[in-house]
Amino acid sequence: MAHITKTPCIEDAWQAHHQELRGFLLKYCGDRDAADELLQRVYAKALADRATFCQLATPKAWLFKVAKHQWIDEKRRTKTWVDADDLDLPAEPPSHSAIDSLADCIANALPYCPPEDADILYACDLNGVKQADYAYLNGLTLPATKARLRRARIRLRERLIEQCQIIFDEQGRVCCHRGLANAT
Repeated sequence: MAHITKTPCIEDAWQAHHQELRGFLLKYCGDRDAADELLQRVYAKALADRATFCQLATPKAWLFKVAKHQWIDEKRRTKTWVDADDLDLPAEPPSHSAIDSLADCIANALPYCPPEDADILYACDLNGVKQADYAYLNGLTLPATKARLRRARIRLRERLIEQCQIIFDEQGRVCCHRGLANAT
């Protein structure tokens, strides 16, 4: 069995931040075992990258970024795919409320957004990550994050207008829409 030498810079950073990292992962996973598994992967990555890790100016930001990516990778790995031919679908699609179909439209529009737009929209608007936390985790300033989120929301709004034929009232609120149109 190979022996891994502990590196003081990693041990110090880990002792300072592992509880906060665990809380971060637990918030996203909702499961202690899954959060602990991801936490172990983050530690292993730090050990594997020890030469560059010890040169980092902000090891905490690196740890949180790796934790976020480990969580995203796990979500991608555990995604279950179902063959549509195996499903017993009704002839008529079920009717949705206007809000449900708008939520469906947003979910269908996000994959067509540029990746950086989808990332910040998923994190801040759909998953409730604070803009300051997003900025910190992605090496951005808070003003840059706010500007990026504003631009992403504008592009998503344009996409929704086109894709779902959304109409806004005088105050800029959604008044009505035609649900899911074909994605382009």
